Amino acid sequence: MSARWILEAGTTMDFDLSEADAERFAQRISDEIHGYETLDTLSKPDADESLSIRDVDEHDDPHNAYITSFTTEGGDGPLRGVDVAVKDNLAVAGVPMTCGSRVFEGVVPRRNATVVARLVDAGARLVGKTNMDELAYGPTSETSAFGVVTNPADDERVAGGSSSGSAAAVAEGSANLAIGSDTGGSVRIPASFCGVVGFKPSWGAVPRDGFVDLAPTLDHIGTLAPDVETTALGFDVIGGYDARDPSSALARDIPVGSCADGLTDVPDPEELSFGVPAELLSTHVSDHVRERFEETIATLESSGATVESVRLPTVDDAVFVWNAVTNVEFAAALRRTGLPLERPGPFDLSRLDAAAGRQATGGVGFGDIVRERALVGAVLLDRYDGRHYIRARNVCSTLADEFADALYGHDALVAPTMPVVAPKIGERKPHSYDSDDGLDVPLAYNTRPANLAGVPAVTVPDGSDGLPVGVQFLAGRYEDAHLLRVARSFEKIRDA
Repeated sequence: MSARWILEAGTTMDFDLSEADAERFAQRISDEIHGYETLDTLSKPDADESLSIRDVDEHDDPHNAYITSFTTEGGDGPLRGVDVAVKDNLAVAGVPMTCGSRVFEGVVPRRNATVVARLVDAGARLVGKTNMDELAYGPTSETSAFGVVTNPADDERVAGGSSSGSAAAVAEGSANLAIGSDTGGSVRIPASFCGVVGFKPSWGAVPRDGFVDLAPTLDHIGTLAPDVETTALGFDVIGGYDARDPSSALARDIPVGSCADGLTDVPDPEELSFGVPAELLSTHVSDHVRERFEETIATLESSGATVESVRLPTVDDAVFVWNAVTNVEFAAALRRTGLPLERPGPFDLSRLDAAAGRQATGGVGFGDIVRERALVGAVLLDRYDGRHYIRARNVCSTLADEFADALYGHDALVAPTMPVVAPKIGERKPHSYDSDDGLDVPLAYNTRPANLAGVPAVTVPDGSDGLPVGVQFLAGRYEDAHLLRVARSFEKIRDA
């Protein structure tokens, strides 16, 4: 241990160390760290799992939905006979996990993520790992190192992101259910573009052990499916408390396990009251989507539901709030090479060591969006001491209060999920809504607020002809089961 290294480490923590201090600490720290080597023998990696991995066949994967193809045997349980695709930022033992980046090729977990273990225990048949934007940073799939995912509704258009392959797999019918992640809309964006149901539960409702974070305080694991019933069935299986994820302690307040059963008795239309947030139906919504949404509102009202305008004033500035939180947490995670400091373990040593090694040697291979966003986060941390992050976290609490106020007296809020239909490939910058340079209204404008507030949100296809348009329903935090019942009510009204 050199004194120079000690001086450098002290500088990062604003310690005023003299060279004599550094020499003194260097010897003592070196002696101590030598003893830590015994941890390598005390902490054993998990045993290797073996799965038969197949090359992805273009004929069987016309929309580039999958990065890795394999099949596990399904067993008995509530998901018996259900084919499930898993986003490639969730660990499946024995299957490579790339997170949509060439940097992490060759990283093979030896332990299933908690949600994957629950799927297997429930009898699901896993059919592959799905394509995604690199490290989940992008709303279109165009940042994936494995190529863009095309939309089953129109091959010239994007599937949306970052859970692009999960949405395309469900839409094309190669999976009955898919698992995705949602930090600012990454389940709901592709679900809306591809014409399937996408559910982002309350924050903490689904454990994230074995998941590669983008921004831990905003990350949610959710489900995508052809209908609300299958969506709820998937949530029943993957949701609930897990001691390895501190955030999942909140799940003790959420009724998980019987949401699908609850759909047999859903509210009648005349029992429902909806609020339409004016900020989510502003000028950023295209004329086409606005017309489709107004038809949906007219259908709800003609069926007996009550609809009125409400306000979420902070949404107008949510782009800066989301960016400050996400970029800082993302940069911090990259700097510590994914070291899960906030989690109690136990950990998959093989995956974490391999991922850290790959990042250290191959980090130059990250795409521009990943590098740009990480650099923004680093500047906010280093140049501005993270104060924008702290203020942004405070604004999240303000936004949560606004949701509670807007929901008062209403069963749910309702808004267009996306301001536009799926763009053509190459039409939009991956991190923006507009095609001009600068910080524009992002594609995720209508989806990010739910992540910032931690409230559940679900997008359901509006049922009209043409390119898919999603209708987003939002409820109060921990009201996940109620929200799914409302969404199922809308399905019945839509299909009547």
